[in-house]
Amino acid sequence: MDPCMHDKIKLAVWGVGRHARKRILAAIENSKSIELSGIYTRNQTHGKEEAKKRDCRYFLSSDEMLSDPNIQAIFLCTPTGLHFSQGKSVLQAGKHLWCEKPIATSFKHSQELIELAINKNLFVGEAYMYKYHLQFKKLKNIVENLKFGKLNRLICRFSIPTLDQPGFRINPDLGASALLDLGSYTFSLANELFKGQPTFELAEYYKDDKAIDQNGFCVLGYQGGTKAILEWSYNSCYINQAELWFEKGTITTDKIFSKSDDYCPVLRVRMLSGDFEDEKLLSENSYVNMLDHFSHCTIERSTNDYEVILSTSKLISAFAKQVRMPEISWQ
Repeated sequence: MDPCMHDKIKLAVWGVGRHARKRILAAIENSKSIELSGIYTRNQTHGKEEAKKRDCRYFLSSDEMLSDPNIQAIFLCTPTGLHFSQGKSVLQAGKHLWCEKPIATSFKHSQELIELAINKNLFVGEAYMYKYHLQFKKLKNIVENLKFGKLNRLICRFSIPTLDQPGFRINPDLGASALLDLGSYTFSLANELFKGQPTFELAEYYKDDKAIDQNGFCVLGYQGGTKAILEWSYNSCYINQAELWFEKGTITTDKIFSKSDDYCPVLRVRMLSGDFEDEKLLSENSYVNMLDHFSHCTIERSTNDYEVILSTSKLISAFAKQVRMPEISWQ
């Protein structure tokens, strides 16, 4: 059922950093299924400015927000290391939880949040926004329909340069981690395109003197000999790319995970002959699409996303365990 046929979901946003201001709040404004009812963030100056700009309430505390009976759902835009404790408080307050990825730093905590939501008849949405863009949907459809035969390899890279304002990315207490921040996207994509639980044929990572993992690399082996080769890094050149090798050709595409609203993705198809064909796709706002999906699932109390959330979380935790990454709570 179209969520636009219902009353709009009354949503509050918890955490108003640069990402929330640039992406989430703007997407909420453009969504037809959501009403921004409030904002809470520790920086009162930013919070009050945004609340005034968006014509919504500014909450002076998280308790005030959680106790507001008018708020139906909360979008958690805080650092990863805070997701579990804050997400738990959202669900315990009887609110639906829409959360930046990943929803927790371990499979155990992800499972606990999902189980709590099910017990309370609430919805949890994990914000891997790329899955709601035509670019990803087209790739997944090609894989599932065997248009170019079986998918044999996924080569996926996500890296970012040194940032002037790294924010939580340099604070271990807030969940700073290239694995959770960037690598999680690559594991999510592998989990979407391949079936079954893989084995780690190779897994490695590097951490700095603050015990923050800076980069990682792994080769996942799936039944039948298919493989996913994943790489992620802080303080490198910007790469945001996926390459899919099929029996009858390859597809390469840039900006698979993060992109501007006006970006028109291109699927570069290499035929068996070596010739190229470029398919240019239309631009669209993956955040608006994601929010409308969350709204629909909230209304319908759908649990269809939970298996994917947990299997991706399990895979990320398995990598952390494989390399014995002490800063990630994989136990």
